[in-house]
Parts: sequence; C-alpha cells; structure tokens
Amino acid sequence: MSFRRTESGLTNLYLFFGVDSVVYLEGGSSLCRDDVNQGLYTDSTQDIRFWQTLFNIYRSDKKYKFCSVGSKETVKSIATDVFEGRVNNVIAAMDRDFDQINGRLIAANNIIYTFGYSWENDAWNKEALREAFCTLAGACSTKIDAEEEILDNSYQEVASQLRGAIRIDAVLSQYDNSLFDRESYMRYVEIKRNGMPIVNQEQVNNSLSEARGKIEGEIVRKTPFVLSPLVDCFGHLFAEYAYRLLAYLLEKKRNNPKLPKDYAASMIVEKFGQLLGANLLPDLKSHYDSEFSRVLP
Repeated sequence: MSFRRTESGLTNLYLFFGVDSVVYLEGGSSLCRDDVNQGLYTDSTQDIRFWQTLFNIYRSDKKYKFCSVGSKETVKSIATDVFEGRVNNVIAAMDRDFDQINGRLIAANNIIYTFGYSWENDAWNKEALREAFCTLAGACSTKIDAEEEILDNSYQEVASQLRGAIRIDAVLSQYDNSLFDRESYMRYVEIKRNGMPIVNQEQVNNSLSEARGKIEGEIVRKTPFVLSPLVDCFGHLFAEYAYRLLAYLLEKKRNNPKLPKDYAASMIVEKFGQLLGANLLPDLKSHYDSEFSRVLP
C-alpha cells in the first residue's frame, strides 16, 4: 500500500478502488492528512449517505468511492491540493459553514459545498420532514392539517428565536471563534413535558455571556453578510431540534414508538433526495446544479 503515501498515490487511488473518482468528505473518525495519506478513512457515515444521494442524482452514470475523514481541515487540505493541481481523480465535498462570509470558499472543479451551513441544514428542511412524517406514520399527505400547522409554527419559531444568536455566531466566526458549544449542542434544545422541543433560551444566553469574554476589545462585523436562520444555523443544533420535532409528531400525535436518530436521518436524506430529484426544492436544486457542473468527470 506504499503507493498511497504520496500525492501521486492519492491521484491513482481511484484505480485501486475501480472507480471514476474518490470523494473525500467530513464525518466519522477525525483523521489528519498523514492518516489519509496512509490510506485511512471511514466508509459508513451520515455524510456519505447524504453526498452519495446527491451523486446518484447528478452523476448516476459514474462510480465513486466515498471516504469520510472526519475533520473539515483535512478535507480542505485535500481540496487545496485539488485546487493547485497536485492531485487528480479526487473530489472534495464539504459543509459550507461560514466560509462564504469569511472568504474561505475554494472555487475550483471537483470542490463542492453544501448550500446551507452543513448537510443537516439542507436535508432537514421542512418539506423533507413532512414527507418523512407521512411515511413513518403511514399518514395520508392530505390529512395532516394539524401536524402541518405544528411544523410551520415550529420552523418559524425556531428561526425567530435563534436569529440573533446565529448572527452573533457568524460575527464571532470572523474572529475564528463561535457562540454555540459545538461539542454540546444538545444543551440548546429543551424538551417540554408534553415532548415538544423548544429552544433553551437560558443556554443560548449563557453561551452569549461566555462569548463576550472570548475576545478582547470591540467585536464588530468585519464584512457585510446576509443570513437565513435555518440555512445558516450550526448544523448539529438545527438537526437536533428537527429530529426532536419529528419524534414528537410521531410519538405524541400518532402513538408511534421512539424513533432512533440515525434511522430518522436516513429517512430524511432519502426524502431530501426524492424532493430534490423532483425539482421541489428550487433553492437547493439551483445550488447543486451549479456545484455539480464543476464535478469532473
């Protein structure tokens, strides 16, 4: 396997797998670039499930090997090599995060990004959650007025409650910092006694207080930007809220058994792919049409 220790090794790795290209993604165990050069990767992650769905839509005539390497920094190092022409037959697919407001997007063939902050923001959209609910509950899509009202109100409410915090999170990203605790994101979602998820405003406020002490001096927006709360929210936080909302609708409204999170994510990605393929998610469709126009071959 020594051929995989060099940049030419990464270029030729597609031959080893018998595919058209190798796609490197986030997700799974966090690996450094040396680990990747040694041939290490994870081949079963939610990130792979998401991106594989997109490649099946846009490049169904090609074969790809998907390798999750955990760290975005590692994927970015591969993307930099792709951009600078040091490796070929390789694709880097990444969460956007706040790269669009920090001048960190790498625009080149075979480097693609999510539309929202992360793949979770794209997949856990309201339409996909609605379709997942109908499938899992065995519900007729024309007979869910009560659940649709809860969905509409919940998505509007969480967007309203998190709008200010997301804006501050974006500003802090310009200082290489953050508002939300990326490791303990579940603290920001509170489950009411009836099972309904809500934003834990106390925890958000605590993080805001903590953030003020992270940076010396005045904190100002370095460059102008426009955000959409549910598109630009920290992805794990948004997905946690959406998953709890789906579980609430199934358990409390339809008396379904508890829904495992990984199974829910699989269902959401499936519905996302179906809706995207049917041109029912226009903003996402426009974005991924553009991203995949740069994928070669």
